Amino acid sequence: MKIRKIEDLFPHYFKNELNKEERQKVEEWREASDENRQLFNDTFNVWEGMEHLQSMKKYNSEKALITVNRKIETIKSPNLFTLLQKIAAVLILPLIITTLYFATKSPTSQMPETEWYTIKTPPGSRSEFLLPDGTKVYMNSKTTLSYPVAFNNATRDVKLKGEAYFEVAENKEQPFIVNTGKINIEVTGTEFKVSNYPEEHLTEIVLASGSINLFQGVYSNEKEIIHSMLPGEKASFWSNENKLYLDNVDVEKYISWKEGVLMFRDDSMSEVVRRLNRWFNVDIKLIGNDLEDYVYTATFENESLTQILDLLKMSAPIEYSIKPRKRNDDKTFQKMEIEIRKK
Repeated sequence: MKIRKIEDLFPHYFKNELNKEERQKVEEWREASDENRQLFNDTFNVWEGMEHLQSMKKYNSEKALITVNRKIETIKSPNLFTLLQKIAAVLILPLIITTLYFATKSPTSQMPETEWYTIKTPPGSRSEFLLPDGTKVYMNSKTTLSYPVAFNNATRDVKLKGEAYFEVAENKEQPFIVNTGKINIEVTGTEFKVSNYPEEHLTEIVLASGSINLFQGVYSNEKEIIHSMLPGEKASFWSNENKLYLDNVDVEKYISWKEGVLMFRDDSMSEVVRRLNRWFNVDIKLIGNDLEDYVYTATFENESLTQILDLLKMSAPIEYSIKPRKRNDDKTFQKMEIEIRKK
């Protein structure tokens, strides 16, 4: 087999074209360090953007991505902004061509139906994205966001599965709508956090500034507004109960993740474990029911999972054990499994 640089394998990995040996090589490299994981995740986001461009016109995104990665491999700590700067020269000509194509089309030509794009944040990572209207979205681990290529309708609709923080570009004439499938959000320009993971019954909204309306049903067809939120308010909608609960909260606790900060404030051990599992893409289990009485307050920014677990041991009478990672038939590895029990 011809030996290829790791960055040359990325586009084939994203398209699921690698054999088992090459996939394992990419995954082992990715898990070798936090810097590798960040570069992999940033590259994935760039790849998603190139795929969108490719859908508009013929464009060799694979070749462009390999070229970009070779140019940035000397950068110690690349981020998405740096990557996008590096690919600007690669993307600008196709974008100009595409823009001119649509600008010079006859006004009588039939416009195609609005196309929707989907972006994903892999488990254990976070990313940032700019929507066509200028709205900035911070996406947490294992999050999917769908949006139209252009907001041409009366509303700016997006669909969310997972957790995201929105900085909505103001436009009072065209409301911004977040559809979660359980409870929906109407806003014209403000900042708020939404959490809506499919495997959970909870949809959680925390408002940082401005005001938003929560509603059920279709926006354009007899929507039912059920609450207008104010800053500092948290709305928790439990679909299994079909009930909405409201609280006044410390907003920073719920939105600090977008800055890479993991914050706990008098959180139960089960809540701590739930957030650690998502943050590090691991499988932590509490053994026994007597751990639910413990609450935890701490702030973490650069600590590893092991460091956090060791600090947990210092504040509560617990111990933990890490199980050896199991290998799948395709030579990939399962999630790290950790058990926490009372001493």
